[in-house]
Amino acid sequence: MDWSIRQLLVVVICCFCSSVNSEEWSLTNLPPERLRRNLTSLYFEDGRFLTGKFSHLRHYKRRIRKHVPMPPVITKQAPSKHIVDPRELIVIDCEATGSPEIRYSWLKNGRELDVDSDASISWSAAPNSGTITIELDGDNPDKSYEGKYQCKAANHRGTAVTNEIEVTITASPLFAFDEDREITVPVGAQHVLECLPILGEAIPPPNIYWTKDGSNPIDLTERISIDADNNLIFANIEEADAGEYSCRAEYVKLGTIRIANTLTLIVDTASPRGARAPSFLKRDINLPPVNRGEDLTLRCITEGLPTPEVRWRRTSGGALPAARAKVVGTSLVIEEVVEGDAGSYECTASNSLGKNKYEVMVTVNAAPYWKTEPEGQMLAPGDDATILCEAAGTPTPEVSWKRNGEPLGDQANRRVSGTTLSLSELVKDDSAVYQCIARNNLGTRITNAYINVVELPPIMLTAANKKYAYVQDQDAQLHCLSFGSPKPQITWYKEELLAGDRYQILSNGTLVIATVSTEDDGMYKCMATNKFGEEALQAELSVKRKTSIATPPIALEVKAGNEAQFVCVVDKDPDLDLTIVWLKNGAPLKPGSRITTPVLGTLLIKDTMSSDSALYTCLASTTRDEASAQATLSVIDVPEPPLNLQLSNQADVSVTLSWDMGNENNSPIEGYTIQYQENRLMPGEWQEMKVIDGRDTLTADLDLNPWLNYEFRVTARNKVGESEPSDATERYTTPAAAPNAVPGGIKGEGTEPTNMVISWEPLPGLLQNGPGLRYEVRYREQPQSRRRRQADSDWTVETVNDPNGKEFVVEDTPTYTAYEITVQAKNDFGDGPLSDVVVGYSGEDFPAAAVENAAVGDVTPRSVRLDWDPISEEDVKGDLKGYKVRYYDEDDPDNVMEKVFEGDEPTALIDGLTPYKNYNFTVVPYNGKGDGPPSSPAVKASTPESTPGAPGALRANVVDSKTLDVQWEAPLEPNGVITGYTLTYRTMPGPGIPEGRLGAPMEISVDDPATTNAKLSELEEQTWYRIELQAKTKIGPGDMKELETSTSDPAPETTTVMTTTAMATTEGEVPLIPLVPDGEEELPGTGKAPLKPETVEILDTGENFINVSWVPAKVGPRPSQFYVEYRERDMHADDVVVNGTNSEQMWLQTESVDPDPYSETLQKTIDGLNPGTRYQLRVVASNNFGKGWTDIQETTTEGESPLAQAATPVGRQGWFIGLMCAIALLILILLIICFIKKNRGGKYKVSEKEDALKGDPETQPIKDDAGFGEYRPRESPDEVMAKPPTGSIPSLAGSDKPGSETDSMAEYGDADPGMFNEDGSFIGQYGADKKQRPPEEPTSPAAFSTFV
Repeated sequence: MDWSIRQLLVVVICCFCSSVNSEEWSLTNLPPERLRRNLTSLYFEDGRFLTGKFSHLRHYKRRIRKHVPMPPVITKQAPSKHIVDPRELIVIDCEATGSPEIRYSWLKNGRELDVDSDASISWSAAPNSGTITIELDGDNPDKSYEGKYQCKAANHRGTAVTNEIEVTITASPLFAFDEDREITVPVGAQHVLECLPILGEAIPPPNIYWTKDGSNPIDLTERISIDADNNLIFANIEEADAGEYSCRAEYVKLGTIRIANTLTLIVDTASPRGARAPSFLKRDINLPPVNRGEDLTLRCITEGLPTPEVRWRRTSGGALPAARAKVVGTSLVIEEVVEGDAGSYECTASNSLGKNKYEVMVTVNAAPYWKTEPEGQMLAPGDDATILCEAAGTPTPEVSWKRNGEPLGDQANRRVSGTTLSLSELVKDDSAVYQCIARNNLGTRITNAYINVVELPPIMLTAANKKYAYVQDQDAQLHCLSFGSPKPQITWYKEELLAGDRYQILSNGTLVIATVSTEDDGMYKCMATNKFGEEALQAELSVKRKTSIATPPIALEVKAGNEAQFVCVVDKDPDLDLTIVWLKNGAPLKPGSRITTPVLGTLLIKDTMSSDSALYTCLASTTRDEASAQATLSVIDVPEPPLNLQLSNQADVSVTLSWDMGNENNSPIEGYTIQYQENRLMPGEWQEMKVIDGRDTLTADLDLNPWLNYEFRVTARNKVGESEPSDATERYTTPAAAPNAVPGGIKGEGTEPTNMVISWEPLPGLLQNGPGLRYEVRYREQPQSRRRRQADSDWTVETVNDPNGKEFVVEDTPTYTAYEITVQAKNDFGDGPLSDVVVGYSGEDFPAAAVENAAVGDVTPRSVRLDWDPISEEDVKGDLKGYKVRYYDEDDPDNVMEKVFEGDEPTALIDGLTPYKNYNFTVVPYNGKGDGPPSSPAVKASTPESTPGAPGALRANVVDSKTLDVQWEAPLEPNGVITGYTLTYRTMPGPGIPEGRLGAPMEISVDDPATTNAKLSELEEQTWYRIELQAKTKIGPGDMKELETSTSDPAPETTTVMTTTAMATTEGEVPLIPLVPDGEEELPGTGKAPLKPETVEILDTGENFINVSWVPAKVGPRPSQFYVEYRERDMHADDVVVNGTNSEQMWLQTESVDPDPYSETLQKTIDGLNPGTRYQLRVVASNNFGKGWTDIQETTTEGESPLAQAATPVGRQGWFIGLMCAIALLILILLIICFIKKNRGGKYKVSEKEDALKGDPETQPIKDDAGFGEYRPRESPDEVMAKPPTGSIPSLAGSDKPGSETDSMAEYGDADPGMFNEDGSFIGQYGADKKQRPPEEPTSPAAFSTFV
């Protein structure tokens, strides 16, 4: 090689290397498997120059080809079949690369084409392009430009040629002419609408389709198909097929549509064709071979009624290619056929009447194509070269060779063996482009492969000192890409030559270190060597700890609308930054308002929905590696509604309903519910008809009623719930029929002693079965003896014509007589079944006699037994239901009680009586009509004495730390004469403790029944006691009353409990109120006050009440009572609160609430409040030693405040504001006059002026503290604080006086007479009195008054 060229190449390579030197770290942080995919065959492979996958390698390859002599390489050429539109510019592409510059030439039909001499042909203006363009007359194109074109690209290193390019000009011939026609076809028959032939050859073939009534193309179905001759075929004609049809040819390339004649199809419904089994109208038995790469269409043209169902399968050669096969109507389409699609295919057509099938054989031919396409090679002198060219096709193509587009000549170092061309001991003259040509009867393919013989020492293309970053256990790759001819040999070193199973050097020089560890850190050296020299580079390897998923996310199943949270914990090297990205089904998940990542590694999905169901991946990445873990989220929801409801097997009173399953939303369907609606009787009301269990049951046989218009729909259910209903079916009407049901509830009952009402339940609309529904009623007296059979003529027959009729009244019957009854439903279509005979009775009368000989039997303290003689059957006057016993206590004769005893037994036990009482009893017989007369005289009985009930109340008050005062009330049920009480008490660990842990009982006997209290002394301090109390009679002790209570803390001897709240103070002193933290108050010198309640809640607020609840403290001293303090909140003044006491308004107090050891919460209602008023309140717990209160809470009662209902204050009325403005203006004028006089040195007699103005309030001057302080009189601090601001809005409490036109100006400012001299001058303004004002004296509120 020329040294100048070599030096130029070195410069170019060095420039390239410097351009990539800035990359400090390589892309080797990718996983090893991804590295292998991206780094394979970067440069040299077995001496050949290959295409790298990185952009800078492609750039370098272009540089090599630019500065190193390179044979031509075809990079762009027109397709072998080049169909052109003559209206557009014809472009035949040909582009190539090579060095030096390429020269282009063209062949047409095998002969040289002189491009420059043909005015219609021109070269492309693009640089380094051999593309030619041909411009034709679009209206009359010159067909001579059609033919086979071939491009040659040449330089002094060789010649490359393209494939033959066959240029064809498009053609869009018309349909043959024919008249429009009308065709009549019976409904149900099969029919073929013929498409007219096209006149001439269409290039390319058009897309043929049919339209109806000028609309869009007809969709092909199993009933409607198109055959190979483009005829439209109906398997059976339907009434809706009537219309105008036309066959159309669409020439896509030309944008042209040709339309054939119109065929009007008339459907004859008068003579329909019957059902028939499927048959084939046309069979593609002798199907011509299809070429590889084309689309194959196998047609199955059928006819039959019902429409045959068509299925395709492959019977030899394997299964159908699912990705490329589809069924369109009845045709099987296989896209881009390959040789493996050859074989036999079977079409099966079936309907309810039979099945038919046929088989078609498919043969696939293939024009030549490359199995192994040769590539160019850059070699050194003396090397051997082999070019392999493997072609395939059907028939098998023949392979031949050319050199630079010319036949091969004899050459000693060259040998051809079929698909292989070999050259040995290469020299520079062997540089050339070799053509491999594959040919069969379907076409010819040409490919180019160059041999370029060059000399070059090794040059490093990889940047030196490159740094590689990996993590443990990865396979590291250190690159050493070099260029040289012959190809350099690569060796790697780390202090010494690297060898062993862990180290592998790829053909492109890359060093692969398997499963790296931190011990592999360090510097490495690569040596590239060939016979012309050597070159080295260094690289650095850094290894860190690998990233791993310590805790992967777990699979979740949640209901729609709930939250789902995935947690992913990652372990990584501390020196590396971590990034966690969540993927959904492999795609990055974008967070939003519903999907968030609150912390690193956590994915939170709110308000989940079905679309959230997916496979989620936690992808943890550092700059060096990544780790991932996956988990599935299943969002379960109610199913989607069932689909495609169909009715079949339609009969008079039955039908079969079928449906398709909707989306289960990740929860298996458990069953279905069928609903129906009938628009004549129950329009708009859906009723449940049938419940089906099971997921895969998708049909149901339904039993229907006659004379109804049905609609059906289906819901699906799973463990989440029930779906929305499906779309409703079309209406299904059942014909009318005779009733098939018997009226229910037939009975006969009298309402009067002389009648019988025969009643029944009318047939509901669903069971009426037809129009004209009526009821035939039959009845007769029941014979006294069954020995004589009555004839049908004995029956009385009546008809009720009202379909909703439900009774018939038989008049003039004997009292309480048995009748046999039947009821039959009839309509205009026939009679329904006759009901069974029912026995009914005419009406009853009141019992005519009272019972006799009533007497008292056994008597107990709480019961009395009575016995009597029954009344006769004749006196019953009906059906004896039983007896009623009425009784009363002689102490309360107005309170009559009654017990009912059903049946005819003449005895009764009256229980539930009160002991030690005198009772009167009477017995009353009763039947269905009512009560008879009571027994007379009344029977008397007295109940004996018994044990008493529990005492009416029991409570204990704390007297001191060791004494309880127990009080009670007498029993509400003494049950005799009370003789005394027994009181038992014992210690217990706390409230609610079971019996086993109580102390020994102590008993006190109270023998005086009038005594209702007892003192328990010498008790243990701060101890819980259970107190039990029983009353006694002479019979014995009665029921027990229990109480749990406790003694208090010991109180110091010096303790004095204060019973008054007033505190005397000396004049001018403010009483000091002791402050106790946390709302607790202890009286001076006392023991422990109770803790304040824990929680206070305002339960309810009305116009005049507030309901408050609280939770007492569970620890600390025990309170003896609770109460609520409350007061109105002053909205116009700040409250000064000291230890819970408002300096402005006193607290009011509710009645006390006793502690309840069995209740965690107490409550109290504050009544008598004002509506619309804001109140402050707090809960107070107290005992003998102090009290504790809660924080103040505020609330407002409902309604309108009384103050808000009052009239608008005067100070806010317009006339008053105008008056004040006028007064202000006059005063301002007077002040100006005063200033003028003062400035002139004269004395202004203020006192005289004031005297003169006293009678006119409108001329009173403003006494403003800011401007004329000398007019303000001296006031004490108490007077200042006590004096309300004037001229402002009155307070809600009504303490402020509203302004009026008679107000003096003193109400708007405070005058100070002590600041004037005797003559009223302003000298006092500079006197000592002004300086003697106390600094803490508050500013008068009037200083801030306003007149507006």
